[in-house]
Amino acid sequence: MRWLDAALRALTPWGWTLLASVVLGVVLARTLGWSEAVVAAVAAAGLMLGAIPWVVGERWARARIGLSAERVPVGAEALALVEIARPSRAATPRQVDLSVDDEEAVLEIPPLEVGASVLRSVPLDTSRRGLRTIGPATILRTDPFGVLERRHHLTETRTLVVHPRVVRLPGGAGGIVRDLDGEAAAERTADDVSFHSLREYSPGDDRRLVHWRSSARHGTLLVRQFEPSRRADALIVLSTDPSEYDGDDFELALSLVGTLGLAAIADRRTLRIVESPATERGAAKEIDSATRERLLDTLAVLEPRSSHGIAEASRASRGGAPGSLAWLITGSTVPPRTLRTAANGMPAGVVSVVVRAAVGAVPARSRLGDADVVTVGAIEDLARGIRQTRAP
Repeated sequence: MRWLDAALRALTPWGWTLLASVVLGVVLARTLGWSEAVVAAVAAAGLMLGAIPWVVGERWARARIGLSAERVPVGAEALALVEIARPSRAATPRQVDLSVDDEEAVLEIPPLEVGASVLRSVPLDTSRRGLRTIGPATILRTDPFGVLERRHHLTETRTLVVHPRVVRLPGGAGGIVRDLDGEAAAERTADDVSFHSLREYSPGDDRRLVHWRSSARHGTLLVRQFEPSRRADALIVLSTDPSEYDGDDFELALSLVGTLGLAAIADRRTLRIVESPATERGAAKEIDSATRERLLDTLAVLEPRSSHGIAEASRASRGGAPGSLAWLITGSTVPPRTLRTAANGMPAGVVSVVVRAAVGAVPARSRLGDADVVTVGAIEDLARGIRQTRAP
């Protein structure tokens, strides 16, 4: 009965009127013997049958959809490209409708020769990050009498991914540079590659570390000690609690995460990005940062959805590798006490930098206990805030 359902859906209001006329004419002719009712029923049925050839068939037109780019940053130009071809001698439609999210774009089609095609472009809205669904391209086929109409899909759908806007940061911004990168650590270790000094032998020390020449000169056993080599690994903690953001602060926060994450990826540093946990004692949710595209694709669809803010996210992030530097990203409505709690939630030896996303705010930097607090009013302000932030 699928064909019957399709036929009923093809009827226009005028078509339903004609169908009712056919039924009513047959009933009146059989019950009252009215010959006029038979004529009306036959005429209505004739109009309906004459409309069928106008809406059947699949070769009135062919089309395909392309995108100028499948991934673009917020505000970048993006176009949907629709190519319409005439495959046969059947008359081509005068217009093609292209669905763009919840709207319809009407593409006017000129007369085409058999085998010819025409290309039409439709500007796409990239003012907000997220996914844009383009397609399908359809044609509405109807008859001259307006009895039947059928919407025929010419193409499948395509998806445009609008990424948050990011900027390029100077090298080394993905983590605090230490030791082998030029800045010495205060700790000492018995096994590494960067020699620091000698100390007296203690029971249990590895005899392979004994510096025999210096020991003979001083008359006591001396062993080597080293500076620990640390990679400048980064942890980014993002609050997804909507109560911590005002206006477009969350959009700026995502730009901050993307910018810092891409800087770490470009520097080939170990990177871990987490968002607020779903429950109070739950683990922090990992954000895919394996590659540039996977990170930006994830940020493109991320929404503020947790009831737990930056303090809970900081605590929950301790379940994984902490890195040498923790960026704590939150909004403009968080009180200093909460920021202090979040910064204190990091393990010892991890440098915490709290970044407040406050759209339109004057860039500022301050100290809150042992942590730096950087206020960013636009993504371009981040580089200056980083230049002023150094490891202790």
